[in-house]
Amino acid sequence: MKLTLNQAAKDCGRAKSTISKAIKTGKLSHEKGDKGAFLIDQSELHRVFPPTSNEQLKIPVANRENEQRNSALQVEIDAIRRELETANLERTREREQLTDQIQELRETVAEQRADFRQTLAVITDQRAGQGRRRFFGLLPAKSV
Repeated sequence: MKLTLNQAAKDCGRAKSTISKAIKTGKLSHEKGDKGAFLIDQSELHRVFPPTSNEQLKIPVANRENEQRNSALQVEIDAIRRELETANLERTREREQLTDQIQELRETVAEQRADFRQTLAVITDQRAGQGRRRFFGLLPAKSV
């Protein structure tokens, strides 16, 4: 397969100037195209600039087993995400219920405090009134 200078640079991961220098110094053989462009054989390019492991990783490998595993994993991920969303919704509902219960309890406590103060005021008033009265002669009469 014949590559242009640009394609060769992308294929081996080098700059176009590097490949051009290799052609000019005679390290890399080439042919001239119709318009005068360099045409470089791919095997010749890799003889001078061996492919690296990074270049091999760039080549997509179609593998049905990997695709099936990936799709199965994606299904599992989606199911787990749905479970998390459901759990978060349940927690939110529980928080709202607990917040409502706390508010109701606060209101109940406030009402009970008001009732307690009112009852205490009534009891205090009665006791104060009892001290001024004479009951069955148990308290000494006021001397004038």
